[in-house]
Amino acid sequence: FFLYAEIHYHFKIAPSLLYRRQPEIVADAPHRLEPGQPLPILLLIKDAHLFPIELLAAEIEISSTQTFRYQLFGAAEHLTTPWWWRIFYVSLPADVRGHIKANVIIDYRSRGKTHRCCNDNYRGTHHAPLEIFLAEAPLPTLPGFYHGDLHCHTNATSDQVEYGAPLPAVLALARAQGISFFAATDHSYDLDDFPDDYLHNDPELRKWHALQDEIHRLNAQHRDFVIIPGEEVSCGNTSGENVHFLVLNHPHFIRGRGDGGEKWLHTRPDHTIAEVLAMLGPQDLAFAAHPSAPVPTLERLLLGRGNWSLVDMAHARLNGLQFWNGKTAGEQEGFAQWRRLLLEGRKLFAIAGNDAHGNFNRYRQVAWPCLTIAENHEHLFGCRRTAVKLRDQLELHSLLAALHNGCATITNGPMVDLQVENVNGSFAQVGETMIESATHAIIAATSTAEFGKLERVILWRGDLVNQREEVWFECAHFSQPYEYHAKLPLPRAAGQYYLRAQVNSSPHVLLATAQQTWVGLTNPVWVA
Repeated sequence: FFLYAEIHYHFKIAPSLLYRRQPEIVADAPHRLEPGQPLPILLLIKDAHLFPIELLAAEIEISSTQTFRYQLFGAAEHLTTPWWWRIFYVSLPADVRGHIKANVIIDYRSRGKTHRCCNDNYRGTHHAPLEIFLAEAPLPTLPGFYHGDLHCHTNATSDQVEYGAPLPAVLALARAQGISFFAATDHSYDLDDFPDDYLHNDPELRKWHALQDEIHRLNAQHRDFVIIPGEEVSCGNTSGENVHFLVLNHPHFIRGRGDGGEKWLHTRPDHTIAEVLAMLGPQDLAFAAHPSAPVPTLERLLLGRGNWSLVDMAHARLNGLQFWNGKTAGEQEGFAQWRRLLLEGRKLFAIAGNDAHGNFNRYRQVAWPCLTIAENHEHLFGCRRTAVKLRDQLELHSLLAALHNGCATITNGPMVDLQVENVNGSFAQVGETMIESATHAIIAATSTAEFGKLERVILWRGDLVNQREEVWFECAHFSQPYEYHAKLPLPRAAGQYYLRAQVNSSPHVLLATAQQTWVGLTNPVWVA
């Protein structure tokens, strides 16, 4: 469970320690802010139709080397709707840099009593300050690349334990981070629910249709930002367990209720992986979602969840793997699966996402249903990114075409790109195949002070005949600490192989959500 915590669901036979006769109140902010941007503060109030309140006031206290206070909301407003949200923009002094901490103080009246909460009104959370890094430079990037998050959830994901944020709010906070696109990949078992009842399915699919309409409207309104329509489909692996699929740009809803928990212990998948892939058209995209992420025992027992196996990934229609998922657990295992499949001759592409939505600053999730809420800095929107290289301007069709061709790098900090040149002066980009005599590999890498100086640039060669991957070239000394360019000669008649590039930058604890390592990985270029 990776989203804002739903606290009103409880079992009939047992009380909930999380339950309150109040709506959920959550304040959120981006964990990172691009230079020159005002700070957007999201205030989200859910289920006020069940527990009406009067919102009295909201203010924010920001601490860095100084303390600033801003009033966000000062006119009382009665709230009686399922969803109420607003974004407040705070313009900070130009000399404020680096880490800041923010507390959003909300005053409200519920059932005749006045209450005050700080950042959220959940039971069992620490109500700790929101931590934001004010960047002095944009995200590291290279010409033609746009950065996005390909696994996140909106408020169409709303069920017994979790919910996301409305699409326009996601767009606003994403843009403030330097993100140019995201895929709305809500759960299949949520998209078929009635809009006001997450325990019963709607035969007219009104929630799904409303989401598609809103994505279309927002894409028409914002020419410099793209929302990819998608779905996180629950389906069956070869063992009959429920696994998750990222299906992008499919024009129809795909049913997947096996692990939705709407009928306890009814966990049989609606479709197998192969059946879902057979539904897709040539313009649709399909990626194995978090294929090796550890499945908690409770989810394995009660929801029938499992993992993707190499056999599951063997289907020719699969476009790739999303093994970066906002948390280190399971990512190295997924990365190893990808490398093994590449060496077996599969052309599968890597993408990155965070499997989070709503959680822009801190992860507040139901840990044990009805009992506890966990908090950490994992699964934050935009921490792991897919950087897609476009030949044309940023549009939905150009973005989908580039993803279909694997023209992308995944990164949590530094950027890297790779091209292969042939004897005629033609170039193959990542995701492509050079079918004529390859002469040179061209690598470009970049970082910023935020993510640390360049530490290593590696060119990996995957021998498809002997199924072995080796370091073809490595640089660990840089004349320029944040930029690297190299044109490397390639041997002739080296057989069938692929090349992929990697960049690491020095560990740097600047961000509030400090990563263990900063790394960028390209998809391969194949050489025939």
